[in-house]
Amino acid sequence: MLLLPYSAMAENDSEQPTYRVYGSLFNDLGEQAGSTSVKVNSFDSVWSDDGEYEITGLPQGEHIIRAYFMNDGHTVIYRTIFIDSDTELDFHQGSNWITGTLHHLQSDIVSIGLMEKNEQASLTESRFEFGPHPVGEYCTLVAEWERESVVTSQYLRMRIEEGSSSMPDINHVEFHYGMNNIYGFISDAQGTPVSGALVSNGIVSTVSNNDGFYLMKNLSIDSEQTITIQQEENDLLPPVQYLVTSGENWLNLTTVTDVEFPGNVTFTTQTQTVLMSPFSLEWDGGDYTDYYSIYHGEVGEDNLIYRGSFEQFEYTPSQAGTHEFNIVAHNSNGSNENSPSLVIIVLPNPSSDLVWQAGMSWDYFISHTPEYFHNRTYTMIGTETIQDAFGREQETFLVRISDDTYLAEEKAFRWFDVSNLLTVKSYWVDDPASSSYFQEGTMGWQFTTQGEDAELFSGDAPDSLHFNRTNIIGVPGHPNGYDDTENTVIIEENVEVTVFGQSYLTTYIAISDDNDDVLSWELWYNSSVRNYVKIIDRLPGSHSDTVVYELTGYEIPTKPKFITESSTTNEMDYPIEWAEFPSATLYQVLENDQIIYEGTNLHFNITNAADGSHIYSINAFTDIGYLIEGDEIEVIVDFIPENPVINPIGERVYSSIETINVSWSSTPNADWYSLMVQDSDGNVVEMYNGTDAFVILSDLSIGQNRMRVNVMVNDKVSDYSSSEFVTIEDQNDAEEQSLTSVTFAITSISLLVVSVLIPFWRDDDV
Repeated sequence: MLLLPYSAMAENDSEQPTYRVYGSLFNDLGEQAGSTSVKVNSFDSVWSDDGEYEITGLPQGEHIIRAYFMNDGHTVIYRTIFIDSDTELDFHQGSNWITGTLHHLQSDIVSIGLMEKNEQASLTESRFEFGPHPVGEYCTLVAEWERESVVTSQYLRMRIEEGSSSMPDINHVEFHYGMNNIYGFISDAQGTPVSGALVSNGIVSTVSNNDGFYLMKNLSIDSEQTITIQQEENDLLPPVQYLVTSGENWLNLTTVTDVEFPGNVTFTTQTQTVLMSPFSLEWDGGDYTDYYSIYHGEVGEDNLIYRGSFEQFEYTPSQAGTHEFNIVAHNSNGSNENSPSLVIIVLPNPSSDLVWQAGMSWDYFISHTPEYFHNRTYTMIGTETIQDAFGREQETFLVRISDDTYLAEEKAFRWFDVSNLLTVKSYWVDDPASSSYFQEGTMGWQFTTQGEDAELFSGDAPDSLHFNRTNIIGVPGHPNGYDDTENTVIIEENVEVTVFGQSYLTTYIAISDDNDDVLSWELWYNSSVRNYVKIIDRLPGSHSDTVVYELTGYEIPTKPKFITESSTTNEMDYPIEWAEFPSATLYQVLENDQIIYEGTNLHFNITNAADGSHIYSINAFTDIGYLIEGDEIEVIVDFIPENPVINPIGERVYSSIETINVSWSSTPNADWYSLMVQDSDGNVVEMYNGTDAFVILSDLSIGQNRMRVNVMVNDKVSDYSSSEFVTIEDQNDAEEQSLTSVTFAITSISLLVVSVLIPFWRDDDV
């Protein structure tokens, strides 16, 4: 058992040795706890690894240690701990320790026990502990002194609590010689617990908890106490006279005054993350309530932001961060402050000057002339610098397109200029099962004001546009396209437009061709949406005369969001990516409710995934430790190993007595390779089955032999490789052919000699 002394820390930490605290973490079932954060004082928190934790570099002395069971109900345990050596301390979710100090003289005979558990604690330099025991249980500590042959006893009853950042040492108690404690329950005439009652002797005060229990500590034995019980300065019963004695001092109290205080009030707005914009606080009040007070922070007039009878208030944040709100209900008799506080996390504006951030998305209903309709979603997934149609380097937002008319493997992306949100590049490729067609376009938008470069949404509004576009249509026989126009730009502010029943106040932009006065584009931009809510494009390219985009919905994420989409894959290895989340200091990725990654990266590579459905979820932690639960995707793995490739064999004709070295590409994690050989008669034989990526063959059938190989990985078998062919000749036939070749060669040489000599003989004859 770990014993917890009390000691002052050394003044000069740099000269002190340091120690570590470590241990195991268990959930309420006694099993290894999930991801848990452990922190000592203001030291950095550490996260558990397989149910274990370790914190190093701790100086000697008394500390506060906290365990936050993030994956087991978001519960927390605070306790005091004294460190003077390396210390092992196991935490159990839902249980906590009673720690304390028994102040005594060296000559005293003392003991400390826990009545309900029949436990006696050992004292180490006056420090003791009991537990861990379940949070919420009531227990009674008994301390006994024998000093100069006089025995006195002190009783202290308490409820074991989790502890909190504001009361981390709530379960730490102190016993002093000659002192004792008064405790009991306060109830009304009907037996209902009275919570929030102030019990005081004028020096020592305490407030009853939600069970009506109160505890007054360290009162002198044999002292006469005058005890008052009040709520909001209203006496609940006349002052009580009580003599403190050695032994147990139970004092249950029943109120005689039925004061109608305000009922409990509760925030109905939930803890959440919101954007940097006004948000609503809502609550439900109880009976006997005349009005409410809302405080930004702790309850105090300096923090008052609303007072009135309404049950809703709109708050406008002045800065990003974690905002805590408290509410108090009032009537003429007093107030009720028992409502738990509400935490709202306000996300900061984007960390850069860019108007879009990864994870934002916009839904559009798109109508074409001639008549054709579809729905499309644009999701921003990153930034990239590319060249526009004028050859200028432009910073762009890379956007993934999803469309309800697309086939499974049909893909499309667009690159939007970060300053004007107009398309710089577009790319589309058909599903390979449908065709090999693709389309790529590059555009340039050169806005000017009186001949000087201008931005669409900043500075002097542009009055002219030089537009350039090149389209590549990857369809046989289809002509590519090109545009180069000079245009006039007209901009109007505060133009209201309604799309799908939603009205927006917009910046209206009209762009007309100087050559033919065609109104080429009309665009309506809204700053809250951070995009165009309506676009009319009268120069859409191929297949349409006009295209109209109308916004049907949008998302500016207030929770962590995956960039990777739900999908089906035949690969065992694949990446998971997510968008940067403002204020996040740590990301956590779970696969089927099990943590697989914690860190600051924005990606994680999945390896060797099993067949089946894999549900991934993403969480983020803020700098003060709040968990923000995020997005969820599903990846279905239907693994198919890649076909091996047989290496070129070289000489394709072999004699029947020769061996042939056959090898093929290696496959990671292969269970086996199988080499099948088919002879010229159609007979198929497995010539090899094993884990090597090669084999030496002999005794192949005479004639042509077809070889193919496949592989099994994780009980899944690939298709066969492409074929390799070798021809085997019978050895006897080969020898006869060789002899015939030699005879033919000798004969040929003889004839050659004769043909050379004959002319010389004829010359001599002449």
